[in-house]
Amino acid sequence: MTTGRDTADLGERSRHKQVRVRAAAASHGDASPDLLTAMAQDPSRTIRRIVAGRVDTPPDALRELAGDADRATRQAVATNPATPAEVMIALLSDPHWSVRLSVIDNPSIDRTVQHAMCQATDKDVRLVLAQRPGLPAGISARLARDTKRVVREALAQCTDDPATLQLLLRDDDARVRGCAGMNPGTTVAQRRQLVRDPAWEVRSSVVHAKAVHGWEIPETDLLVLARDRSATVRYWLANLPGATRRVYEVLADDPDADIAFNAGLWLLPADDPRHPDAARNPSGHALPDMLEGMRLTQRHYANPEYLGRPIPQITDIHTAEQRWEVGSNGRQ
Repeated sequence: MTTGRDTADLGERSRHKQVRVRAAAASHGDASPDLLTAMAQDPSRTIRRIVAGRVDTPPDALRELAGDADRATRQAVATNPATPAEVMIALLSDPHWSVRLSVIDNPSIDRTVQHAMCQATDKDVRLVLAQRPGLPAGISARLARDTKRVVREALAQCTDDPATLQLLLRDDDARVRGCAGMNPGTTVAQRRQLVRDPAWEVRSSVVHAKAVHGWEIPETDLLVLARDRSATVRYWLANLPGATRRVYEVLADDPDADIAFNAGLWLLPADDPRHPDAARNPSGHALPDMLEGMRLTQRHYANPEYLGRPIPQITDIHTAEQRWEVGSNGRQ
C-alpha cells in the first residue's frame, strides 16, 4: 500500500536534478496519473520516452507526447496500447516514416484505425497492413482496390480471405495475379485458371508455388505448362520439383538446350549425385551456424509420381516471415 510519505518521495524524485533518479520515479509502479502527466513535460527525452510507453499514462498526456520533438517518444506513443484511437490516426501523418509504421504494431488498433490506415498517404503503411493475417473483410476489400500495385501484390500473396483472393486473381495487373497465384489458399480450380492465364508471369507463379507449397498440380495442367510458349515458364518447370516423369520427359526434348538438360536431371536415379535433390544438399550436414535459431520446413509430395521434394522454406521461429520489404530505408 502506498503511503502519503511514499507519494511525496516519488514527487521529490520526479523533480531531482539527476535524470536517473527522475527515470526511476517515472518507471515506478506507484507513479500516479498526475505525476505521469507532469513528467510528460520533463526536459529529458529519456523521461518522456518512459512516460510515453506506460499503459497507465493518462490519455491527455499521451496526446501531448504524440507531438513531442523526440522521434522515439512519438514511437512509444504509437505502440502504446493505451493510446486513444484518434491519436493513433494522427500519428499516421507523422513526419517520420518509422513513427507512422509503428502505429501498425499497436495491439489496440481497431477497425476505425485500420480504415484510416487504408487512406494513409504513405503507401508503406498500407503495404505493411496488407501483409497482416486475419484482416477484416472490409479492410481487405479496400486494400484490394489500392491504387499502388505493390500493396495489392502484398495482399494477394498474404490474404487469408477467400473473397479477397478471388478478387485479386482477377486483377488487371498480371503481377498482382501472379502474387495471388503464390497464395497458399488458392483452390484447385483457381490454379487451373492460373495455368491458362494469358500472362507468363501468372503461369510461372503456379510453377513456383507448387515447388514451395507441395501442391500436386494435375499432370494434364503440367503438360500444358511443359509446352508453354514462354521459355521462362518451361525453364522453371524444368528446374523445380513437383512434376511427373512424363512432364520432365517432354521437357527433356525441349528445343532450348538449358531446359532440356535441367529436365533430364530429374530423370536420373534419385541416388545419382547429379539429381537435383542430391545437389540441393550434397553433404546431408546440419544447418550452418548462420541458420541457428531458424526452423527449416521440409515436406514430401504425397503422391510418389511427383518427383523431388518441395523446396525447404526457412522461417524464423520467433517472428512471422516477412515476405515484403518496406522501401523506407533512409526516408525522412
